[in-house]
Amino acid sequence: MKTKLALLTTLVVSTPFSAFANDFVSITDSRFGAIANDGRDDSQAIQNAINYALANKKSVYIPAGTFNVLQAVDVAKAYGPHNAQVKIYGEQKDISILETNSSNSIFKVAHGVEIENLTFKQSSNNRQGKAIEVEFASYRSNFTKLDIIGFDKGIYGKWMIWDRFQDLFIYNVNVGIEFHSNGENPAYWNTEPNGWFNNVNVIDNVYVQNADIGMKLAAMGTNIVNSTVQGSNVGIEIFGPTSTNSTWNNSITNFYAEGVKTVFKVRNSRSLDINSVFVQGGSSANRNVAVIDAENAQMIKVNGMTGQDWWQNSVILKNSNVEGHIVAIGGQPNLDENSTFQDAPSKLTANVSLAANKSWVALPESFRIDSNSTYRLTVSGLRDGYEPVLSEFTIFNWTGAPYQIIRKENDTSSRIGVKAEGGRLYLMLDFYGGGGLGGGKATLEKVH
Repeated sequence: MKTKLALLTTLVVSTPFSAFANDFVSITDSRFGAIANDGRDDSQAIQNAINYALANKKSVYIPAGTFNVLQAVDVAKAYGPHNAQVKIYGEQKDISILETNSSNSIFKVAHGVEIENLTFKQSSNNRQGKAIEVEFASYRSNFTKLDIIGFDKGIYGKWMIWDRFQDLFIYNVNVGIEFHSNGENPAYWNTEPNGWFNNVNVIDNVYVQNADIGMKLAAMGTNIVNSTVQGSNVGIEIFGPTSTNSTWNNSITNFYAEGVKTVFKVRNSRSLDINSVFVQGGSSANRNVAVIDAENAQMIKVNGMTGQDWWQNSVILKNSNVEGHIVAIGGQPNLDENSTFQDAPSKLTANVSLAANKSWVALPESFRIDSNSTYRLTVSGLRDGYEPVLSEFTIFNWTGAPYQIIRKENDTSSRIGVKAEGGRLYLMLDFYGGGGLGGGKATLEKVH
């Protein structure tokens, strides 16, 4: 009995944990033959493991070690791009390494692919090849916990929709992430035969350093959040294929740029929101170029920007409009005759005095409010020299409807009246008699 138990224990220990299980296969299984750290090409072994996994509805596991990939591994090769849903994952991203010195892509992927916990490394002295390429299209794919080092393009593809890119470190590349618009035959939204271009993607916690362009996106409806670009010529470039086929509805939130010559480059865009951004310029003798460089951008809205150090320009605009405060020490706006730049602080404050006769008083012209936006208005002061007054309102207008004004629930004084007409705001002390409202302050903040 003891002998049998010992034999069973030996068999369990000697069987590679990652070889075969109910839900995954390893590229090092003898049926495929990849060998770590031997300096030989493992491309075909990895391809065979993926083909097997697709046929048997399994994931592909890449254990610790360095595996050489000299030929592109194509997940769609066996069954086509619409039947290439597979998960490929490593033991841990800094120890499961796919390395190449060729100009080929390491992975070519398609719909429903998940790739995580891997390092992609280009060992050539030249930035060449791509770590991950979407050759046809990608729908609901996830790329997470990846290190990408030394390539021409980190992740490169077209016709990408509902994909997620999260927890990526990309270093020493020409372009970190690129969504392109089909080159010389650009894809237009809902236009046949070229189809659509990239839409409804999320880029979350992506760090790009030492690149020509951090992210280059022919995209719409894309959210870039919690991300960083450092030591690069361009931080984020967003563009539509042509001036008549523009992009729209993109947003950038919680973004950090340091040592980036031009932080945001925008072409052929209807709308772009930039929120909560830190931008660091250069020295006074070696200034960075511009925070925003835009051409044919209908509206770029900036809210909550901070920064330091020196710039040549705050904005460079051609046929474009920017609204919001740009932090760019020494930088001057550079505009053509078809552009506007409203460099207004996110909060506006004005002194107000209101007579005790229920008459309306206009706030300054700078307090003008836009349609399809939401604002917070706070009014404070002393009525008749002794009664504290503090009232807060939310003001919004959507899809052409009349302005809606909502008083904050805990405002018990109800002394202040507000109205909006033609984008102008008016205040009234809703009280007769006494000394009116003196020493008052009105603060307007745009929140959306």
